[in-house]
Amino acid sequence: MGSVAAQEAAARVLAARMLAGELSPRELASRIHQRFGHELPLTERLAELDDDYDTLDYGDRTAAQADADVTAEALRLTLDRPGTTA
Repeated sequence: MGSVAAQEAAARVLAARMLAGELSPRELASRIHQRFGHELPLTERLAELDDDYDTLDYGDRTAAQADADVTAEALRLTLDRPGTTA
């Protein structure tokens, strides 16, 4: 259950839920970060983006930009599945 493959599968399910409108981009990034931290290579970018949300008030990025980056990562996770070729 705690294997890397199982963790990656869970992350892909969460990404698909966000793309289906069940989660906001910020909620996806937060859940990924809480579950996997910065330890799962497949989701490292989402964990970084969750950190970015915490600093939006202090930088030049907007929430819309962060949301777009999370959405792009969610698409990457759902399209880049093991055993498939692009």
